[in-house]
Amino acid sequence: MKDVEYFAPETLDEAAALLMASGSGTRPLAEGTDLIAKATEGRRTLSMVLDLKRIPELNRLDYDERNGLRIGAAVPFPAILEFPPVRRVYPILADGSTFIAPGEIQDRATLGASLDHADAAAEIAPPLICLRASAAVFGPHGWSELAVEALFTGAGRTVLQPGEFVVDLRFPAPPPRSSGAYLRVLAWQQAKPAVAGVGAYLVMEQDLFTCCGARLTLCGVVPTPMRALDAERFLAGKPLEDAILQEVADLAAGSASPIAWPAGDRPDLVKDLTRRALAGALERVRAGTAV
Repeated sequence: MKDVEYFAPETLDEAAALLMASGSGTRPLAEGTDLIAKATEGRRTLSMVLDLKRIPELNRLDYDERNGLRIGAAVPFPAILEFPPVRRVYPILADGSTFIAPGEIQDRATLGASLDHADAAAEIAPPLICLRASAAVFGPHGWSELAVEALFTGAGRTVLQPGEFVVDLRFPAPPPRSSGAYLRVLAWQQAKPAVAGVGAYLVMEQDLFTCCGARLTLCGVVPTPMRALDAERFLAGKPLEDAILQEVADLAAGSASPIAWPAGDRPDLVKDLTRRALAGALERVRAGTAV
């Protein structure tokens, strides 16, 4: 294995200078467990590893009612789960921050590291997309910001260029009478664990029965996380009665791909997850309004 130089910059400017000096062989990391795995992986040659955990911007976790929530890429999931505004204002995010796959190291994992790994990124994406989150990205050539739903270019691929990394995720303040829920199931495909999930986010009218806006996001049953746009459009302006929810579930199932999930399991699985996620989102809207 080629020798790897290790650096732990304490500012973004330091990180940018190191990235510019190193060229395309640098792999920025925001999680210590990844540092060991990547540096000893024989399939990849690295000239330098940047451990980003000391940079303050990657460790921020703050919220205000006007500007919403920011979560640094190096903040571990337990800290996210323990942050009161997440449970109170963004409970769908807490749904996505609870690990269900075997072997996951929850106390060390971070949002930034999850977005850097194809499988984990797909699994965490639905609540981020439902919440209209954007990713602040930094690299050797400066800043950019993009919606999380624009981050994925295909199965296991993102738009991040060599040397770029996510600094933080930004969540706008939610509108009144809104909330979401995210449900996942774990199954096995060809002796490998696979996660399928549906995230649902509702904005309700004052009667708390009529939907005035919705987001539905699928993962696992599609090649890359995506919104079920036909189902979203159909739901807008509709009362959340059983027949409507069934139609929405059918439309969401039609968005799933038989390539990403066994065709025999796909429709019923997506329908069930969609109905349950919508019911969970509505329950949270009504509970929050009653407080």
